[in-house]
Amino acid sequence: MKPEVSVVMPAIRPYNWDAVYKSLEESCTKRSFELIIVSPYPLTPLLQEKRNVKYVKDFGSPVRASCIGAMLCEGDFVYPTHSDDSIFLKSSLDHNIDFLLKQGNEIRNVIVCKYSESKNCEHPDRWQSDEYYKLTIATPIPKKHIPDHWLIFNSAIWHRKYFDTFGGWDCAFEACPMAHSDLAIRAQKDGAIVKLSPHPISMCDHMPDTSGDHAPVHYAQALTDQPLFMKKYSEGLEGVAIKLDPMNWKNAPTVWNRRFSFLKMEFKKEWFFEWLRATIKRLLVQTYRNFFGKNHTSMKG
Repeated sequence: MKPEVSVVMPAIRPYNWDAVYKSLEESCTKRSFELIIVSPYPLTPLLQEKRNVKYVKDFGSPVRASCIGAMLCEGDFVYPTHSDDSIFLKSSLDHNIDFLLKQGNEIRNVIVCKYSESKNCEHPDRWQSDEYYKLTIATPIPKKHIPDHWLIFNSAIWHRKYFDTFGGWDCAFEACPMAHSDLAIRAQKDGAIVKLSPHPISMCDHMPDTSGDHAPVHYAQALTDQPLFMKKYSEGLEGVAIKLDPMNWKNAPTVWNRRFSFLKMEFKKEWFFEWLRATIKRLLVQTYRNFFGKNHTSMKG
């Protein structure tokens, strides 16, 4: 029997996953759900026993992992979460999907859900203001190009039939925030009907800048994603592709070196050999392309 709700979670913190799953059980009581985890780390013993948990081992970036997970969704509704350090509030998925359905039968309806964010979840009731969820406030895009009412999609619930038409996220981005905002722009350009839900969905841990294990995401955003986002939208929305190849995740490196390079990853036997296999494959492909690419150019000359 297919689940009704699909939750996609790129993940690096196995010690949190049991709590995430248990909170989902209390958050989604009216409908069946599946949790899709994409991570280099194995499932916990508890999750290995759950028939509604799907798992893919991957060492790629958070955006690549999200795209892989999205391809496995079977639910009528999709909630992509970019955080495996968040806890779902009791009945929050129930309330939010009910709110989505109250918007009518149009599959282009999307709702954005509020969440709290504080260190170690010390302030679970510290919700961001409504302004926080506006694209013109949350992203560095020039305000003249974006309508003021357009919202970010870092915590959005979709009808899967509509979500699937976009081909997922652009894997030219590495971390989720800019990739989610890019998808938000493409969807709202396409005519998505977006509402901010009055029902908070989760409380999240917060690691600012390079604190905790956040450094790879921080540098990905600062050095790659924000400059790419600004370049893509600096001249406006004209010419921006709305729909992408759903297999564009294959263009992203199989190993995200900001987090999973040899010196950064945890040295566990099974993870190490998986990392080594992926790295050797990547180097062989690069060598092949460099060698034959040069030969092809010289032959033309």
